[in-house]
Amino acid sequence: MFATSETLLILVILPPFISFALNGLIPDLRKNKKTSSGISILAIVISALSSIALVVINPDTDIVFEWIPLTSFSPIIFGFFIDPIVLIMFLIVSLVSLAVQVYSLDYLREESPLSFGRYYTFQSLFAFSMLGFVASLSLLQIYIFWELVGLCSYLLIGFWYTRPEASRAAVKAFWVTRFGDVGFAIGMVLLWGATGTFFLPELFIKAPEISNPFLTLSLFLIVLGAMGKSAQFPLHVWLPDAMEGPTPVSALIHAATMVVAGIYLILRLFPLFELTLDPLVFVMWIGTITALLGACLAIVQNDIKRILAYSTVSQLGYMMAALGAGGAGVAYFHLFTHAFFKSLLFLAAGSLIHSLHTSDIWSMGKLAKKTPQVTALFLIGSLALSGVFPFSGHFSKDEILMWMHVRGFTLHFIILLITAFITSFYMFRAFFVVFFGKGESTSGQEVQEVKTPWVMTLPMWILAVITIFAGFQAGNFFNFLGLRLEEVHTHLEYLPLIVSILGIALAWTFYQGRYLSSKNVAISLSPINTALEKKFWMDDVYLWAYRYVLDGLSIVCGWFDRYLVDGLVNFTAYYTKRASQKLRTIQTGHAQDYLYGIIIAILLLFFLSILSPYLSPFLNEKENSVEFSEQIIQKGLQDDDD
Repeated sequence: MFATSETLLILVILPPFISFALNGLIPDLRKNKKTSSGISILAIVISALSSIALVVINPDTDIVFEWIPLTSFSPIIFGFFIDPIVLIMFLIVSLVSLAVQVYSLDYLREESPLSFGRYYTFQSLFAFSMLGFVASLSLLQIYIFWELVGLCSYLLIGFWYTRPEASRAAVKAFWVTRFGDVGFAIGMVLLWGATGTFFLPELFIKAPEISNPFLTLSLFLIVLGAMGKSAQFPLHVWLPDAMEGPTPVSALIHAATMVVAGIYLILRLFPLFELTLDPLVFVMWIGTITALLGACLAIVQNDIKRILAYSTVSQLGYMMAALGAGGAGVAYFHLFTHAFFKSLLFLAAGSLIHSLHTSDIWSMGKLAKKTPQVTALFLIGSLALSGVFPFSGHFSKDEILMWMHVRGFTLHFIILLITAFITSFYMFRAFFVVFFGKGESTSGQEVQEVKTPWVMTLPMWILAVITIFAGFQAGNFFNFLGLRLEEVHTHLEYLPLIVSILGIALAWTFYQGRYLSSKNVAISLSPINTALEKKFWMDDVYLWAYRYVLDGLSIVCGWFDRYLVDGLVNFTAYYTKRASQKLRTIQTGHAQDYLYGIIIAILLLFFLSILSPYLSPFLNEKENSVEFSEQIIQKGLQDDDD
């Protein structure tokens, strides 16, 4: 059994790395579209099938080895392990990655063979990095895979690097997340210094011995890394710009990989967070603020991918808020359902962008009859995201809201309830405009028929089926994790569903009805609308800080380096050179000069030998005092014996 489990564990993690190595190191494979994509898809199929087999078996096993032997501290242990949390993430990552890679066969068919192969090379590395991250048994190992995930996100966001927008978006994502990663690295090292180990089981055992202020500081720094990776306020600004990459990349990043890494990190280290509550309170507030902020910013977006991007920011806020409230299980359940319906929404949006060559919702419209499959698929994803029964988002989002209500976090419950209303409003704003709007392109002509091949629709239908039925598996999900799903009976039980339906109704009234005009409402609320369009000027604040604060610091650092550091080095070099020039005159090359030196040295030694009897009392003073002290001690010991 253990051998079988270990083999399956290796078959989950290793095939994407082999695919990456083959496509990355052998140019002939990478230049062939069928070969490069076939190797990558075969690898993720093996990972997906092995993940399903592990979920069925549900073993508890690990592969552990000593990476760096240490004497002062515990050896640095690396390895991979399996528990229910890891198995669910295996399932999410492998299935969504498989759907995205199959979908990409047609989405990127017009790319050159070299570019196409490069895409699948990065996809394989991405899958390997995320699978390795979720199963890592050491905090240092987690950090290594964490950075690999960030690297892959940078490479895929900037996949079309010839576009200035894509290049800037990749750099922005890289640096904003690096800012958070600095906190993660410092917090990790602090924990290692306090416990002497990165090995998670040992860390959990030794953590209660750490002083509370020190542990709190370490966890706050780790939370900073999670905030950057999971796009939490105020480090959320990189995620909407990440839409410059191919749409399948957006589906992968938003659903199963980079952005949920921060959520998973806190979930994985939750035994540490339970020892001190201050970081969790901070996490809850950050999550609640992020949920509301992301939903508000999504209202005014006209790019369908940016609407979904801000939606992701908001839903990640839900998960963070639940984690901060102590609901690790309900947060993980929402992560699970969100992975499938959000990837479905991105892939459905991608099929429209792929056919219409625009992502502006106002340039679409009247698509319901022209693409009925995509309409149905986008509707399923929208209903799930809005929390409408019987779709999966209803079950997971309601669990978070009821958790907040039952545990007395009333203010957070109200804010998240308002967020649920806004969520259903902006999602069906996009739905009504895209599929039932006027349908005029930027040139004023009606959009043509949208064709979506089966290689794109099949992955979407699989995700849609999971989206429809996953919510009904809530009981099995919590039982699999070893948790008990609490039955909540309260007079507010149906309030989230009612609020979501009201949001849909308001969207219909604005964008399909004849009674209210969204433009008139926007004009009447122009100050709020302007603030939303400007994203509360947060990007401007970052730009100002970059231009003036960072540039100012660079000037100061440059002056310090030029005049102090370089000045000290140049000063030392100058006077060393001058001294060497003076000393160099001693070397004359004449034998008689060296003879004079020898005679002078002999005379000095002669005079020292004559004066040594007169200098010895001073030289031996310390030695005599030590001997005298030893005599006193010995005499005292003899007196005690007597």
